[in-house]
Amino acid sequence: MRKRLIAAAAALLLCGCGSNVPDHELSAKETTTAQTAPSDSKPRKSGDDSKPAVTTAPTETTTTTTTTTAPPEDAGMVMTTTAAPKKQNYDYVNGCILAYSGTPQMRAMEQYFYSTDTGAYLAKSVDNFAKKAGSGVNVYLMVIPTATELYCPEELANDSLDQTVCTQEIYSKLKNSKGVLVNGILKKHKAEYLYSRTDFHWQPLAAYYAAKVFAEEAGVDFPLLNTYEAVERHGFLGGFYYVSNITSLSQYPDDFTYYKPANVDKLKVKYYDRAFTSGVESRLFFEDNGVDASYTVVLGTDDTIAEIKTGVKNDRVLVLSKDSYGNALTPFLTQSFSKIYVIDHRFFETNTIDFIKKVGATDVLFAYNASSAGNPDRIALIEQLMNR
Repeated sequence: MRKRLIAAAAALLLCGCGSNVPDHELSAKETTTAQTAPSDSKPRKSGDDSKPAVTTAPTETTTTTTTTTAPPEDAGMVMTTTAAPKKQNYDYVNGCILAYSGTPQMRAMEQYFYSTDTGAYLAKSVDNFAKKAGSGVNVYLMVIPTATELYCPEELANDSLDQTVCTQEIYSKLKNSKGVLVNGILKKHKAEYLYSRTDFHWQPLAAYYAAKVFAEEAGVDFPLLNTYEAVERHGFLGGFYYVSNITSLSQYPDDFTYYKPANVDKLKVKYYDRAFTSGVESRLFFEDNGVDASYTVVLGTDDTIAEIKTGVKNDRVLVLSKDSYGNALTPFLTQSFSKIYVIDHRFFETNTIDFIKKVGATDVLFAYNASSAGNPDRIALIEQLMNR
């Protein structure tokens, strides 16, 4: 059981949300040694400054991993039944929303909080960054909806904030940067397996659709989903189960599917420490991570700087500044930019303006889930890192 709790802590530490887990509680969780990439190829797990990373393999979870080819783009791709069940129940459990109990659609979700002042603060901070970056750098903001936006029971949704409206309000205040609205495409595909039911994060399939919108906005190539290799995992239980202690979710564990791009074997990947020194050659996918740390398969951790040379010949260099939701975006952009640098503003120790100039960034994408985007402390990091 201890190994499974470690895997769950890894999933939570990757989570950029935090509506359910106050910052002081999350800080306490971060002292746990978490499951990460093998120690010969990656630095420590996010939040652990004192202990070396270890790899643990959960022994109590049964998983079947199969490799398949993704269906054609227009084939529907309904991987699970997420249509609203007849049993429209919900309750509040340990600070979370637990909906559709007793049905295969049972899921936990975060409560969503937003204020106009906080939205204006985010827009101003991203605009300030764009101004300092200069006219030669395209700066984008993607506020990623949480599962509550798509799967909240009707009765509760009618009395809740609309994340689309809130995000549009943020984007309306942008002057020097561009908003990337992904709510619409995710709602269009809501019958597919877009968000884990037992974890805070979205599924990689949802990240594919969001990355597609961004690629169109940025004017770069973007391959269809059927060009990726889909890898399935079964029996995934995430942070809502392990950390929020919603044990009834074990009745219906998640499936988890991630996608490997056609150029995966050609990628040259290095991971640097938080100060952008001590680069170590490694890989993009850490497939030996246990099933209950499935969200860590891409990038493995948050507290490093990833450099990905893709072989794409378009001289576009993307800096992806993200919370943990941004991890899932990364594989879908490896055929769109010649280089990608992935940084997490929570675990970054150098001036961000100096950094983007040093790496020759042509594009910067701030990608935060809606909970992070509504957290003033997280937004303050954008300003702090510009003036470090």
